[in-house]
Amino acid sequence: MVCSKDPENTNIKMDDDALKQVPKFKYLSTIFTEDGKNKEDIIQRIKEAKVMFNNKKQLLCLNNLSLEMKKKLIKSCIWSVAVCGSETWTIGKNEERVIIAFETCCWRRMLKIK
Repeated sequence: MVCSKDPENTNIKMDDDALKQVPKFKYLSTIFTEDGKNKEDIIQRIKEAKVMFNNKKQLLCLNNLSLEMKKKLIKSCIWSVAVCGSETWTIGKNEERVIIAFETCCWRRMLKIK
């Protein structure tokens, strides 16, 4: 795969076998694309974090749990999944909105705000 604004084809051979050029691939749970944008990876991470939130929903929505404990649980269980690998992301306005919307959704569901 070649990361570039302008798509280009390369011919790389290894032991007389041509390597196939792909538009995207997944490595260590991170999705890399030709254009270098991280939209697919961010959406995939948010989906995984939503699944994690739904799995822990009973615990996170308990009334007898303090708000501080709920914050710690969200940060350690949900955000660790959502932002794993984020140090390599290039974030535009749309991606930022998606992340903020997910964060707002988590807090509202946890606090039972409609």
